[in-house]
Amino acid sequence: MLYYNKSIDAVLKEFKTSQRGLSNTDAEEFLRIYGSNTLKISGKPLWRKLIEPFASVFMLVLSIAAIISIFTHKTLDAIIIGCDIAVSAIIFYVQQFSTERIMRSLQKHTIQNVEVWRDDEIILLDTSQIVPGDVIILHEGDKVPADARLIAVDNVRINESMLTGESSLVSKNIDTISGEKEVYEQSNMLFQGSFVVAGVATAVVIGTGNKTEFGQLAALTKSGDVKSPVQRKIDKLINNIVVAVGSLAIVTFGLALLRGTEIAEALRFVMALAVSIVPEGLPVAITVVLVLGMRRMAAKKALVRTMRAIETIGVITTIATDKTGTLTENKLTVQEIWQPAHVKTHLATIAYHAANHVSGKSHDPLDIAMMEFSKAEKIIKMKGEPLASLPFDQSFSMSGNLWHRYNQYHLNIKGSPERILAKSSLTWAQRDEAETALTLLASQGYRVIALATTILDGPIKTFADLHKKIVFEFVGFIAVADVLRPEAKRAISAALRAGVTVRMITGDHFETAYHIGTNIGLVKNRDQVFDSRQMQTMSDEELGNVINNIRVFSRVVPENKYRILALLKKNNITAMTGDGVNDVPALANAHVGIAMGSGLQIAKDAGDIILLDDNFKSIIDAIREGRIIFANIRHMLFYLISANAGEALTMVGALIIGIPIPILPVQILWINIVTDTALALPIGLEPGEKGIMKHKPARINAPILNRYMIGRIIIIAICMVVISLVIYAIFYARYGHDYAQTIVFSALVVMQWANAFNARSDYESVFGRLKIWNGKFYAGLAIAVTLQMLVLFGPLRGLLQISTVAIGDLIATGLIAFVTPIALIEIHKLIGRRLRRNAQ
Repeated sequence: MLYYNKSIDAVLKEFKTSQRGLSNTDAEEFLRIYGSNTLKISGKPLWRKLIEPFASVFMLVLSIAAIISIFTHKTLDAIIIGCDIAVSAIIFYVQQFSTERIMRSLQKHTIQNVEVWRDDEIILLDTSQIVPGDVIILHEGDKVPADARLIAVDNVRINESMLTGESSLVSKNIDTISGEKEVYEQSNMLFQGSFVVAGVATAVVIGTGNKTEFGQLAALTKSGDVKSPVQRKIDKLINNIVVAVGSLAIVTFGLALLRGTEIAEALRFVMALAVSIVPEGLPVAITVVLVLGMRRMAAKKALVRTMRAIETIGVITTIATDKTGTLTENKLTVQEIWQPAHVKTHLATIAYHAANHVSGKSHDPLDIAMMEFSKAEKIIKMKGEPLASLPFDQSFSMSGNLWHRYNQYHLNIKGSPERILAKSSLTWAQRDEAETALTLLASQGYRVIALATTILDGPIKTFADLHKKIVFEFVGFIAVADVLRPEAKRAISAALRAGVTVRMITGDHFETAYHIGTNIGLVKNRDQVFDSRQMQTMSDEELGNVINNIRVFSRVVPENKYRILALLKKNNITAMTGDGVNDVPALANAHVGIAMGSGLQIAKDAGDIILLDDNFKSIIDAIREGRIIFANIRHMLFYLISANAGEALTMVGALIIGIPIPILPVQILWINIVTDTALALPIGLEPGEKGIMKHKPARINAPILNRYMIGRIIIIAICMVVISLVIYAIFYARYGHDYAQTIVFSALVVMQWANAFNARSDYESVFGRLKIWNGKFYAGLAIAVTLQMLVLFGPLRGLLQISTVAIGDLIATGLIAFVTPIALIEIHKLIGRRLRRNAQ
């Protein structure tokens, strides 16, 4: 239906509505007919979801091993491998279900509300409850929730780039259009997913959900999962492991044949070797850790919209943050006023009539502060509503209202003191007096707003309509202050200790910015504060030379903010905060865009992380959580790779030196099920180390396992090989192969337990880490120990070919197997701490 061809009355009549919207009864009926205003995009088919956990190189290796075991009549081996496959699949299914549930839970935080006419009153309604026929009111920064025909506009401009691909803004009107038009030519229509960049729009909804232009486009698009940087690094590591496993398998197969092993047995042995090395449970475990990390961040008021932001937030080197609402509580109050002696106009009256309070409502903290101040004074109110409300114009640095009274047009404005003084009728002496007062107020940390008034010959709609020679009557200054958040100074101090610089970006006067920066510990001298008006005359090279030392930017306009970000990105991993339309370019281009929860929807859509409480402390909490997650992923990798490498090299070592294989393939499979499943995931859920926020972040292009961690993997693998082969040789000489094999099997399991304790931290001692409680770790350890006892002394011993051995031998070798890896890694950690301390 071409609704842009129809008049407003015709569209309203078709949907049985009016300019004051639907009744609740009609809306409920339409909701039943049309359904909720949500996009329903077909997901993966059930068959694909069912086979997905089996479509990996890990499962291929396990499946081949199971098939070989069946053909060689090793039924138990096949059963254990089958159990391994089943456990991995079950974990995958549970993880997928949990992920979807958690993501649905997190999405509740980003529900958008919109103003809607219902039963002759304006209410805030969840966009999913909007139906065709609803009359919606959209303001600057709002996301259009459905397709709609415009019925009233006030200087409306729309960003439709998500639908048309054109970045230029589109002006809208209510005029009927004739003929068939493309989407970008439908100037009287709004489309779901676009944004109101300027003005106020009233429109009647004509399409919701999949019946919108965006819905039809989305239905044709298959959503693809974009991997995070950490996932890409892990994929690269896994690919290297697979190549290494393939090479080692070929060498091992050749050695086995040279030793006279039958081909079928050699194949089964090689497959067991491959299974022992490949960490098949790793991808699922990492996804669980990342998703649970996102939920923990949400609990700390930082809603992560993309997984890739989890890694990046942990390695940022600088934060460029707004002051208002982030470092302060966004509760402005008028603290001081100043008027020249010759001015008789009542300042509170002008403040009231300059504040934006259309229909008695205001959402701007400054306007609210001015209104509260005015109410406390005896003012003369003009009757009715302003003839026109002029929103803040960046090029004029002012906003205000136009009132019509006694056949005169009164323009009352508030804005930048410098700009208003320059346009005022003050003499030079009076201006000097005003500038002295301005400096004094700003030096006390106040944000100073100038008020002025003038009488016009006729109405205007924007400041651009003013005559160039217009002169204002300067009325005075109001000095407002925003209370600093009590936790802001501590949060900034924590960021600095973590090697993350903080830069405050504000539109405040230089003196105000310096005063606030000093109070919160950002600056120590005036050289660290930069008046951004100087940027207009500076080249990028000149600005880049001074920007590194700057911690506070004053008098910043949106264009400055984007330029500051571009220069900071050259040498930093940068997080940028923002809450409005003008912040979108900076948010979208920062390494991590952080949108304010109270900000406009367009800013939230551009950000990677949304601060639900607008608090700077939440950024630091998110950095800490990001570092913990990244560190825990490394811990899991270290644990799985070092343990699996130790098992594999033990078998290969036995082949090389010409002794019997000290451990059976079925026993290796059992070790992997017991240890990998029970302990890997709890290691990924460890609390952070004490010093995690006391060192500089890693480079963003650094490998997931650095040389320090690779060295530790090699130490553990060699330790396991040496202990296993030495123990086997000693007990083989005294009691024979079966006895020695059982002792080695037990020792390998115990070394895995010891290695789990090692994996809990990078630098912190095992003994210090014991003081940090992780219930999941000890629960996993209890499961692993219990299952091992069932194998050694219970009904499972026959199935795994466990021989009867002396308890004393198990205890003695167990102590050696437990203490040695811990002792070696304690030395390695001690060296690491010293090297790190020296480097810092």
